[in-house]
Amino acid sequence: MSLFSSVADRVKTASTVADLREPAFILLDRIQHLDPADQVRALGLTFALYMEVLGLDPAEEYYRAKRILADAEAPYTYHVQAIRDFVEQEVARRPR
Repeated sequence: MSLFSSVADRVKTASTVADLREPAFILLDRIQHLDPADQVRALGLTFALYMEVLGLDPAEEYYRAKRILADAEAPYTYHVQAIRDFVEQEVARRPR
């Protein structure tokens, strides 16, 4: 099995969201200084490249992320809510 299929297989079969909360927050932390429109476009570009190189269906992975969002926002977690708050309060409302 190649490295790429191994990563793709793990993406498709991973069942826990707990390991994703902090890395998602770290990604946001690294780009928060950018223009809000550039943040969105850069995340989209990165997502598209990951999907293309790994041979994953972008729509399927987007909907997989949407399905796990409820678990990611479980009680006693703050990373995902902090990301949501940042997007609502800083990105969506910040003029550039």
